[in-house]
Amino acid sequence: MDFTSTKILIVDDDVYVAKIMRSILESFEVGQVHLACTYDDATSILNTRKFDCIFIDNMMTTPNGLELTKYIRHLEDEKIRVVPIILYTAFTGLQSIIQARDAGVTEILSKPVSPEQIIDKMSNALFKQRDFINTEIYSGPDRRRRIRDYEGTEDRRQISIPLPIENDITINDQKGDD
Repeated sequence: MDFTSTKILIVDDDVYVAKIMRSILESFEVGQVHLACTYDDATSILNTRKFDCIFIDNMMTTPNGLELTKYIRHLEDEKIRVVPIILYTAFTGLQSIIQARDAGVTEILSKPVSPEQIIDKMSNALFKQRDFINTEIYSGPDRRRRIRDYEGTEDRRQISIPLPIENDITINDQKGDD
């Protein structure tokens, strides 16, 4: 895979870890790698430069990586809003994964990271992009990864279910005779 024209932003308040991530990405001949050490640095850089992918550390000091992800996913500028986000974190329990998914993270990179994991997640984020969903309650890549062939006769998304008319609903709250 050719990453020579790829532009990456790494957001991590641990400069040592950020530089290791940059070295790994440069070893894969990523074209440009920029570092941001704070939430404010990241938002400032995002307003002046365009990136193909963003790596964010979840455990940044307040605001954390999920808050930065939510901020990015709700920006007015669609070119920034849809950029793939890879969250790297030591917390990979089910609740943490659900929170990251619901914030709009594209991929989750489990710490400690390896070069193989980094390139695998980046390749998925850049070359196997999912549809981008933008609604009032969620903005991010389609959360469904698997597409299954439906073999039934009715597709629930195509069914028109009539709503009940208010007068048709009868509620019996009277107590029976004892």
